[in-house]
Amino acid sequence: MMNNEKVKVSKNQFAEVLYYWLSGYLTKKAIKKSAKELCFKIRNNKDFSKIFEELFVLNMWLIVYTCEGVFEDEDKRNKFLDIFHHLVHDRHIENKENSFNDWMMSISPRYVEYSKAMEKEHPSTPLWVVANIINKRLFGKIKKDLIFQMKMVSHIGLFVKHLGKAITQYEIE
Repeated sequence: MMNNEKVKVSKNQFAEVLYYWLSGYLTKKAIKKSAKELCFKIRNNKDFSKIFEELFVLNMWLIVYTCEGVFEDEDKRNKFLDIFHHLVHDRHIENKENSFNDWMMSISPRYVEYSKAMEKEHPSTPLWVVANIINKRLFGKIKKDLIFQMKMVSHIGLFVKHLGKAITQYEIE
C-alpha cells in the first residue's frame, strides 16, 4: 500500500476477506500439510475429519481473537464477525439441518475454552496452553511432544501476527 492509505470496505466485504483468509487454511492440501507438520498421521477419512475439525474451529477462533485485538469498536467488530460466521456456516457446513444458531452454540464452548487458555499464565506463553488443548483433542491425551507443541504455538502466533498485520490495511465503513 502506498502512503499508508487503508482500503475502505463495507462490513460485508471485510467479512469476505476474513472468510477467504480462513478458506486458505481449509484446503485438503493445507490440512494435510498441517497434519504432517504436527506429526498427526492421517490414515483414513476419520483422521482427516478429526484434524480438519480441530483446525477449522481453531482458525475461526484465531480470526475472532485477532479482530478483537485490532478493532476497538465492539459493535462494528461484532457485526462483521457475525457476517463472517454466517458466510462460514452457509459455505462450509454440510448439514444444513444444523441451524446457524445451533452451529454457533456447538462451537462456542471451544471459543470460550481457547479464550480462557489465553488468559492463563504459563512460563513460556499462553499459546502453550492453547496448544495443549489441541494436542489433547487430536491425540486423546496430551502427547508429550515438544515438536508438536512448538509447531502449534508457531502456527497460532504466526496466524495472529500475519492476519493482524493484513487486517490493519482495511478501514471498515
